[in-house]
Amino acid sequence: MANLPSTETMERISRQELADNLDAVLDRVLRENIGLVITNEGKDDLVLCPSSWLDPFHTEDFGSVINCALRYAMHAEDKESEAVIRYLRHRCGILDEKTLSVAVADLDKELKQPSLSLKNPQVWQELQGMFRQQLAALREAPLENAEQQDPPAKHDEP
Repeated sequence: MANLPSTETMERISRQELADNLDAVLDRVLRENIGLVITNEGKDDLVLCPSSWLDPFHTEDFGSVINCALRYAMHAEDKESEAVIRYLRHRCGILDEKTLSVAVADLDKELKQPSLSLKNPQVWQELQGMFRQQLAALREAPLENAEQQDPPAKHDEP
């Protein structure tokens, strides 16, 4: 687990100040990557901090680690490669667009080799299919959200 700052050194703000300036406070916490102690009647009550402090997958290196593990697993037949396959099957939904794109491209390259270097190509094809499906869902999601937020205007007929 990461070393988190001590609450003793964190700035304090009252519940009322938080309520009055919620958007600004949340923006500041994210922008400055800080924690704030929320006080209630002058006593420490809660801590507000960026979710990345508690999320082990919130790191720019996570996708790179996943792609490296996938590359290893494609060329090894051991318990570690089996663990990578199991992990990717069960956690495909947490992977971001870049990680999925690189994984699909890596699998494409390996699956198209004239002398198929992959053992059990059907396993890799299945995994690639899952990645493609998740990638498509991620790419569709922003479009759906935009349509919900900005419905097409109805034009009055003259």
